[in-house]
Formats: sequence, structure tokens, C-alpha cells
Amino acid sequence: MDEKSSLQQNIPLWERRDEILLLAGCFIQLADRQVKTGHKELSKEAGEYLLTHDWKDEQELENAVKRACILSDADVLQREDFDIRQKRVKSIGGFIEERLKWFMRNIKRLEKFDLYDTVITEVEKALIVMVIAETGGNQLKAARLLGINRNTLRVKIKKLGINIKPQA
Repeated sequence: MDEKSSLQQNIPLWERRDEILLLAGCFIQLADRQVKTGHKELSKEAGEYLLTHDWKDEQELENAVKRACILSDADVLQREDFDIRQKRVKSIGGFIEERLKWFMRNIKRLEKFDLYDTVITEVEKALIVMVIAETGGNQLKAARLLGINRNTLRVKIKKLGINIKPQA
């Protein structure tokens, strides 16, 4: 890394707004390479949002762009795709709530069932398996995508009994 890049990374991203859309484009391509999200572009409104948001650093922008790429099925990212807390969590929460209602109706001895641990364990296991598959078995990339430390991921893999097939 040269001295200029090193100095620029110490300047908050919100003070380097002219770089935001260029970086976002790079992060969209990175998401496609890492997680196979497909070619995506930013809508005008999404670009305006990225330019007006006060990003503290490149990592925060990268996380937001990758999340939007992963969660959106569309080829063009919209402003709403960056509203993780408002739009996406509600839809994920609603999905989980519906599945849990079905599950609770279909189990017989609810009073002897450890529902919380069972649900949390199964959701965590499914998420880790899916992310590891999406990253081609690369645990470092999977940990980054999950937002956890690589060692934490390895502990969870062992605890949950997840078998990782070596990549050929």
C-alpha cells in the first residue's frame, strides 16, 4: 500500500464522497466474485442514498453493499435494498414466525421441549452451512460475511457438527 492510499484510508469516507460510487461498484463486483450474487447495478436513488449517508469507513460501505447484493434478487439495487433494519428484518422475522407457528402446532409434548435452544441451533446451523457453501468452503470469507471472527466460526462448526468438504 502506498503512502497516499494509507493516508486516504485514515480520512473518513464521508469526507471523500467522490470515491463512494466507485467503491460501491467495486464492492458489487466483489460480492459477485465471493458469493455469486450476479451482475448488479445501483439505481439513481440508491446511488444518491450512498452519497448522502455518512459512512465512517470503507468497511461499513462494503458491508452495506454486500448485504444489499445478497438480499436483493433484482439486477438493479434500489434505495430500499439498503434499509436492512426496516424492510428485510421484518420479512425474515415474518417468515420465521410463520414457520415457528407451524412447528409449534405439530409438536406433541411442548412442555418438555427445549424450543429456544432447538430453534436457535437449527437456524444458526442452516445459516452457517448456507454461507460456507456460498463462499465455496472458504471459512475466512464465510466468517466475514457472517460478521464473526474466523475462530468463532470454527468453534461453531465443531459445536454444531457441520461437516466441511475439502475443496478440490
